[in-house]
Amino acid sequence: MSTEQDATSETSTPPLNRQTLSQSAAPAESEIIIQAIKLNKYFGDKHVLKDIDFEVRKGEVVALIGPSGSGKSTLIRCLNALEKATSGEIFIHGQKLNPYLSVKQLSPIRRELGVVFQNFNLFPHMTVLQNVIEAPLLVRKMPKDQAVALGERLLEKVGLSEKRDVYPGRLSGGQKQRVAIARALAMQPRALLFDEPTSALDPELVGEVLKVMRDLAYEGSTMVVATHEMHFARDVSDRVVFICDGIIVEEGDPEELFRKPRHKRTQLFLERVLSVLP
Repeated sequence: MSTEQDATSETSTPPLNRQTLSQSAAPAESEIIIQAIKLNKYFGDKHVLKDIDFEVRKGEVVALIGPSGSGKSTLIRCLNALEKATSGEIFIHGQKLNPYLSVKQLSPIRRELGVVFQNFNLFPHMTVLQNVIEAPLLVRKMPKDQAVALGERLLEKVGLSEKRDVYPGRLSGGQKQRVAIARALAMQPRALLFDEPTSALDPELVGEVLKVMRDLAYEGSTMVVATHEMHFARDVSDRVVFICDGIIVEEGDPEELFRKPRHKRTQLFLERVLSVLP
């Protein structure tokens, strides 16, 4: 399905850029949480990411847009060492992420980033609450009563308190993705990475997930979102990055980039999606 054409459930929040709603956040002046320098990734002979320079500051929401296969998801996965970069450097809150370290050595750095995938990846044999608290219990060694209290607060945040004892098989796709967001938040990461979080959802379920993401953005969460949801990219992000053929072609203020793209390739891409935006 084409999520670029779906915004039917996004009407609860007016189409205003997040920065117009809260002047308290000043991402441009805050600390760098994620930084990639001359990042390259090959899959065999295919050059997927080409000398990517990219950074995200505390409190900033960055939307990665571009055609399918442009490298958005690969960039997300490289930032958390789920894919090993071929060359270049990645720093997470000042710590160098060496993808060739052992899982144990990578763990303290990777836990700074919460990742929400396309396909939920929930444990089917665990209840909703158990899915949310598993990582804090095992990785952060949080006492169980504290983990349960945290899990319950996060399920309330994503609107799923009543599903705490339900197994994932009895949830809709949108509910599963909201549980996945709560699970990512449970690790109390410095930033959240979203890899096409609505692409696996039926159109009527997209809005409930985007609402949770909007709420997180307005609360000041640091977020990188690879997305085809142009409403979200335009209205919620602080900065939009257009990627095509593994290259950052253009980036900047959402309103400016959507209204007056500087590069022809950006213009051609947006011409295909702007017709569905009000």
